[in-house]
Amino acid sequence: MKQLIGKNNKVNYGCIDESIEWNYKDFVLRDFFNKEIKGLKKKLAYHQFNYIGITAGDYIVGFAIVDLGAIKNVFGFLYKMGEGIILESDDKCLGSSKKMDFPRNPDSYTATFQGGKTSLLIDKDHKKGILTIDCSFKNRLKVKGSFLYSMETHQPLRVLNPSDPNRFTFTEKCSPLSADTFEMSLDGENLPFESKAVTAIYDWTGGYLRRETNWYWTAFGALLPDGTSIGTNLAAFVNETYFSENAFWINNKRTRVSRVIYDIDPLDPYKSWHVYDEAGTLDLTFNPEGERNDKINAGPLVKTIFRQFIGTFEGYFQPEGGRKVNFSDVKGFCEIHRAIW
Repeated sequence: MKQLIGKNNKVNYGCIDESIEWNYKDFVLRDFFNKEIKGLKKKLAYHQFNYIGITAGDYIVGFAIVDLGAIKNVFGFLYKMGEGIILESDDKCLGSSKKMDFPRNPDSYTATFQGGKTSLLIDKDHKKGILTIDCSFKNRLKVKGSFLYSMETHQPLRVLNPSDPNRFTFTEKCSPLSADTFEMSLDGENLPFESKAVTAIYDWTGGYLRRETNWYWTAFGALLPDGTSIGTNLAAFVNETYFSENAFWINNKRTRVSRVIYDIDPLDPYKSWHVYDEAGTLDLTFNPEGERNDKINAGPLVKTIFRQFIGTFEGYFQPEGGRKVNFSDVKGFCEIHRAIW
């Protein structure tokens, strides 16, 4: 087991393919002038969130549990290709609220939220090799299932990087996860999908992120007609100094990618996106169809703007020494995110 924080406040940066002791409280957080930050200010500086996106036929479900210290948030949405967002749910509460329980442990945890007509449960344990979800949004959209998931079988990308010289960010990404069991209903009616083709993307982040954080983000997972499973999780602007947070997976085998380039028009993001890397290991064209967007303005403490687009991808993955995998009409996500938190 690898410790997050070692002796003398040393953060054990790297790509971590083993369990981790999340001793984040041992970290000495310092400001611009290296003065120690303590107490409530340190507590509010720690952020953690978990996003899961599920593709089930023509339906896309995305949901997240978010703890930004001063404010907590749970959101979920249901999108149908060709129709747009059918349902959207968003619950926010103060950081002191007891509605949310989000343990600090990326390897094994049960995250819960209960507030009003929304409930959420995400249970993950790498040792057991299973990810379980049970969510109800507005008491209308209900999503329940289990996905096979472990470090040995799925080779997730687990990266610990400096956010700046005095902060760190750990992220775990993997795609696709195949459903072992899955059910989804809206207003009591089961939604139609092919159960064998249900896939999920997984994204967990925790740490002392930059006070001002921006990113472009891309993720999808799919089963191709020939039975090949593919997935990716890519980002730009977040942490590109030490260890890359980019990867794609073919049949659960991970290929890491150095850095990716986003050729987009930020003033007209409904134009096609071109996402690629210099080495030619991946080349994607994303065609946005719709989006979920949100804005938080909680005074000087927290401000976020994000636009998460749903659409289709075409392109290829070229792992070193492996065969080139071409694909088209693969459903997934791209996102523009800006935050002060």
